[in-house]
Amino acid sequence: MKKTDKVITFLGNETEFEGKLKFDGTIRIDGHFKGEIFSKGNLIIGEEGLVEADMHIAYVAISGEVHGNIIAEQRVDIHAPGKVFGNIQAPVVVIDEGVIFEGNTRMYQAKDAAEKKNSVVGSDQYVGGPPPNITAIYGIVKDEATGKPLKNARISTRGPAKNNTESNGSGYYELINLKQGKWKLKVEAKGYRKQKAEVTISSEGTYEQNFSLKPKT
Repeated sequence: MKKTDKVITFLGNETEFEGKLKFDGTIRIDGHFKGEIFSKGNLIIGEEGLVEADMHIAYVAISGEVHGNIIAEQRVDIHAPGKVFGNIQAPVVVIDEGVIFEGNTRMYQAKDAAEKKNSVVGSDQYVGGPPPNITAIYGIVKDEATGKPLKNARISTRGPAKNNTESNGSGYYELINLKQGKWKLKVEAKGYRKQKAEVTISSEGTYEQNFSLKPKT
C-alpha cells in the first residue's frame, strides 16, 4: 500500500472515544478523546478538540485543549486558542501568543538533529524548519537589497489543495502536511513586488523555498 500524507479525521466534532490510540501517518482530532496515545506519526488537534491523555508522538499541533503529559520526538506546536495542562518533553516547543500553557517543559536533543538547539520559542521567532517526518514546504522571506527578514508576508498556494500562511518575525514560513504534486506559491508583502515559485513534491520530506522580494519603486 502506497504511503500518503493525507490527513485522516479520527474524531469529528461532537464525537467521543475512550481507549488506546496507535496509528501511522497523520490524524486529526476535533472531538473528545480520553485514554492514551502512542505513535511515530503526526497528530493535529483542532480548535474543538479535547484530549485527556498522555501521549508519546513524533509531532503534535494543538489548537484545542489537552490535559495530559506530552512526549514528542520532533516538535510541539501550540496555536491560539490552544490550551495545554500538563508537562511537555520535546526538542522544540513553539508557542503562539495567546495560548494557555500550565506545566513544565523538559528539552532534549532530537535523535536526527544533533546540531539543532533545544528551545521553547514564540512562533514569531521560530526558524528551525519543519519536523522531518512530515511533508512540507518551508523557507525565509527577506528583502532582496538588505537581507532583512520580512514579517507578515502572505504566502498563498495553488495545487492539490489550498494552504496559505504568513511569515513570522524572522521571515520564516512553513506549509505542512502537503499532498504530492505541483504547488504554485505566490508571496506578497506590503511595499514589495510579489514573487512566484513552483515546487514539485514527488515524495515525503521537506522542501526548502526561499524568497527575496524587491521593493516597489
